[in-house]
Amino acid sequence: MHDNECGQSRSLRRLTAAAVAALLGILVITSLANAVPNKDQESTQVYQHTYDEVFQASQEAIERLGYFVTDKNKDKGTVNGNAHERHCSFDIHIEPLNTKPETRATINAQCKGLFPNGTWARSVKETFLSEVQKVLATYH
Repeated sequence: MHDNECGQSRSLRRLTAAAVAALLGILVITSLANAVPNKDQESTQVYQHTYDEVFQASQEAIERLGYFVTDKNKDKGTVNGNAHERHCSFDIHIEPLNTKPETRATINAQCKGLFPNGTWARSVKETFLSEVQKVLATYH
């Protein structure tokens, strides 16, 4: 019976070591995947609204989402902020395209943590642009 217990103990140790190695492998692969530069660093949306409306809607969208504005400059068309729950910072650039009216908003987000510039950054960008559209829909 002693031999059997010893064999089971070795098997359990091997199984545990294999599980730990697999988990570490997954973490390394995830880290490497997130370290690869994202081809789509920026997300852009064109809105059928004036520059002033899009600039204001951007700030309202940030507040609605629970994000924070850290700096803004209407003359330059920039808004910077943080999305704390995702450990992200973002830079938004707003520019008029023509007098139709059409205005382009571009957001670039950088995140820290387990999913740095992959899932979280993409989520912040997509959520922000969608929320701006919702705010603008209330303007007319």
